[in-house]
Parts: sequence; C-alpha cells; structure tokens
Amino acid sequence: ALWTVAIKPDKTQAFEQIMAKVRAALAASTDSARQRQAAGWKVMKIEKPLPDGNIAYIHVISPVVHDADYTVMQILYDAFPDERQALYESYRDAFAANLSLATGPVAVDLAPKPATATAASH
Repeated sequence: ALWTVAIKPDKTQAFEQIMAKVRAALAASTDSARQRQAAGWKVMKIEKPLPDGNIAYIHVISPVVHDADYTVMQILYDAFPDERQALYESYRDAFAANLSLATGPVAVDLAPKPATATAASH
C-alpha cells in the first residue's frame, strides 16, 4: 500500500514526532499483528514541496497486515490513552490533506529469485 499525505511545511517536525510515537506504540504492543505492522511500515518524506507549499509524506506499507487497523490516531489512542487530546491536536495541526491511497497485489516482483535446491546441486 502507498498512502500519501500532505503536511504543513512548518509542522513536519511535529508530524515526524507523531510517527515516532506510532513506531513506539507498535513496537511496545503485545499484539503480534501490531508488531508485523511496524515491520512493514516506512514513511518517506518527499524533498520537493507540493505546489501549495505543503510537504508530501508517503507511507510505504509492505506487506499489508490483513485486517489490521492502520489508522494513525487509533494506534496512538490504544497505546497512549492519557495523551489522546494532545496527540490529536498535534496531528490535526500538522495534517493538511490525504492525497492518495493505492492498494493492490504485487503484479511483478523484481527481486532476484533464490536458487532452488535442485538447481543449486547441478
């Protein structure tokens, strides 16, 4: 999955701090699905600002954990219930827009294929 969001240019540090809290929440979870989410979730910052000045961040999620909730705020609320309001306000103030969400199966995997046991023995 590729999920692109626009973040206000003066709030990129706040957004990255929120995502660090998401990483901490997933890592500390005793739920194996949450741990698998962390293993396959990266966030990439696009260097060139969007035409409106906002900064695009792309969540790169592979593999997607089936039936897992990737809602940033829900992950934070579950892990840090006493910080709900502060986390919400920080995320809300940084967030400009959802730009796109693309999901689907891999059509072509360009990774090298491992040698099979029979091919390696010849």
